[in-house]
Amino acid sequence: MNLVSRLFAEFKQAPLPALGRWQAQRGVWLLMAGAALFLLLSAMGYFQWFLAMDPCELCVYIRFSQCCILIAGIAMAIKPSSQWLKVLGLALAWYGVIQGMLWSVELQQIHAAAHMLDGGDIFATGGGGAACSTEPHFPLGLPLHEWLPYEFAPTGGCGEDDWSLLGMNMADYCIIAYSIFSLALGAVTLGWLYSLFAKK
Repeated sequence: MNLVSRLFAEFKQAPLPALGRWQAQRGVWLLMAGAALFLLLSAMGYFQWFLAMDPCELCVYIRFSQCCILIAGIAMAIKPSSQWLKVLGLALAWYGVIQGMLWSVELQQIHAAAHMLDGGDIFATGGGGAACSTEPHFPLGLPLHEWLPYEFAPTGGCGEDDWSLLGMNMADYCIIAYSIFSLALGAVTLGWLYSLFAKK
């Protein structure tokens, strides 16, 4: 029996105890961190470097939220049995997921509005990007755009990209990614809460 089949059988037999065991293992949190790292590297390597698509203000905020998920995953993977690390890590991960989803939805709405003209888009007429700023404001006043300008300095307009895959743009795929993060994080959070109360 392969690993996936074994995990599915374990979950099917007793869902909450299975989730409780999984959240106590390092691999779950490394997987979450790895997924966030993949999204970050895709944004920088494929879109920004290979396709020469400049990130907008909302894009760098979305990257920030992915960094939060990455840091949270690494923190919880250090010692999955530490309740303090688990509380801090889950709080940071949920912040990253929720805020990232909100920024992605906002970017998707701007993209849709900018491309709704008959047979064209608002950028072709010299407009667009009005909702964006070149001076981002990160939480806690962090000057990330000064520390890591390639990653966090917005140089493009919001909704300006024309990239699509299977009829969906980057914002659509970010919404899908955050939806998956939400489901997975919700499951392991439930497992963690179950493990806490099951011990009492």
